[in-house]
Amino acid sequence: MQASRTTRSAGPLPFGEIFNLTELRNTLRKPVLEWSEVKILAPRLSLSKPSDLEQVGCWSTRSPREKEPITSQNLLDHLGLDVSYTRVPASTQCNSALVDNGHLALTPLADKIYPWNPDPSKPDEYEFMTASHSGARLAPDHRLSCFDLMYYASLGSRPYEWNTRWSPAWRFVGKYLKFTDSVMDLAKQYVRRALDAQDELPQFISVHARRGDFVHQCYDVPSHCLAPLSAYAHRVKEVQDVLLEKLAVNVTEVLITSDETDPKFWSDVKDIGWKRIDHEAERTLDQHGEWYLPIIDMVALSLGLGFVGSEDSTVSIVSAHRVVDWNHGATRVVGWGGRH
Repeated sequence: MQASRTTRSAGPLPFGEIFNLTELRNTLRKPVLEWSEVKILAPRLSLSKPSDLEQVGCWSTRSPREKEPITSQNLLDHLGLDVSYTRVPASTQCNSALVDNGHLALTPLADKIYPWNPDPSKPDEYEFMTASHSGARLAPDHRLSCFDLMYYASLGSRPYEWNTRWSPAWRFVGKYLKFTDSVMDLAKQYVRRALDAQDELPQFISVHARRGDFVHQCYDVPSHCLAPLSAYAHRVKEVQDVLLEKLAVNVTEVLITSDETDPKFWSDVKDIGWKRIDHEAERTLDQHGEWYLPIIDMVALSLGLGFVGSEDSTVSIVSAHRVVDWNHGATRVVGWGGRH
């Protein structure tokens, strides 16, 4: 895992440190491997570039208007890879009539990479995008399929299908990708302290208010897209009513996570009686490192019996799926600008 908000010194994070791959393999009955199970890797906090890099050709799924692939040289160096990129053909787009459409359909992608379905096209029929860091120019490998970004890939019937409850990526994989016991235990300790719970973790409603980077989409009028705290409170009340009606549970505790840095926002949160995980007071960075600030928040969101999130936030979308399928809870979304 690599995140844009961590510094290079944080190093790549092993996927299996956070997610229980053993349970996933057993549930799916498929071999799910980490790269460290295939290749010997340098320590993740090492900033030294390995001397022996393996050259490989990969696909870039970026839209035609983008001239460069999505890369993280820090991550590629850690994996020991020297990657060349070829652009996926226009036939893989959900709507090839839209030149700037970056959404891809999985079926035509599979047609290009399935090992028992040789691609009749010649390598030079595809648009070569960029050479590797060392200058190598390799076509996509036929034995190891790799892509720079799969965020916008779907069945092709509609973009952003992971927003939906029927999303195959969630129903057949994500739903079974649970957190490791150690990460769960750590997050529960944080939540217990945040809620001032002495013993058992009480039922609570988790809230994710994404604001930090969303403000850049507000132009000069932040109020037009950043929802006020009152909008989240309105949705929390709806979730409380649903939980009381359907589960006969009166949930009063609310735990909120947000990338908001304005002290006034957090003062208002305190005034309405909601709680938060204070990573500065907890000294999370010193004790666990950069990665665990967002990870603990992410796991905490999944522990609620109810959830309220922000429209178009991937963290909110996935957290809502988790609360519904893992906890049989209720969820709501706050629209842009607080629209109901």
